[in-house]
Amino acid sequence: MHNMTKMDMIWCATASLIHPAMGCVRTVPLDAILAKVASLYGDDLKITPVMVTHHLVSWQDRQADQSHPDRGGSRNRYLFRTVDGRTPAPNGDFRLSKSIDHQYDGWDKNGPASPRHDVLNEDARGFVKWFRDQYFHCKDD
Repeated sequence: MHNMTKMDMIWCATASLIHPAMGCVRTVPLDAILAKVASLYGDDLKITPVMVTHHLVSWQDRQADQSHPDRGGSRNRYLFRTVDGRTPAPNGDFRLSKSIDHQYDGWDKNGPASPRHDVLNEDARGFVKWFRDQYFHCKDD
């Protein structure tokens, strides 16, 4: 395994549940993402649900250290949580973030929407190409 972070693994698991072109607004539930992470990377990998529900959601504010705002929390905009596939919803399911979601970005969420190609396992690299070429700019089904 290259230098994949848990965040990258969550993105890859979500991408694998949505790929190939299952629709721009298709969402997947939290339990499916966590189960896919476990099946791809092992049951012993500890992924806390808050990593999915808050840290990687583009419209959630970055959870910074209040005494040192430059530290803590993820700036990555890997996921979008929604009920209708288009607008933010705190009780919704998840899809990968897209360019159209930028209007909802949370405070200090200015990081990438996908992992870097070179840090992923060989079998996961195709997801980044698909994401950039087909998914990231799609509008609706």
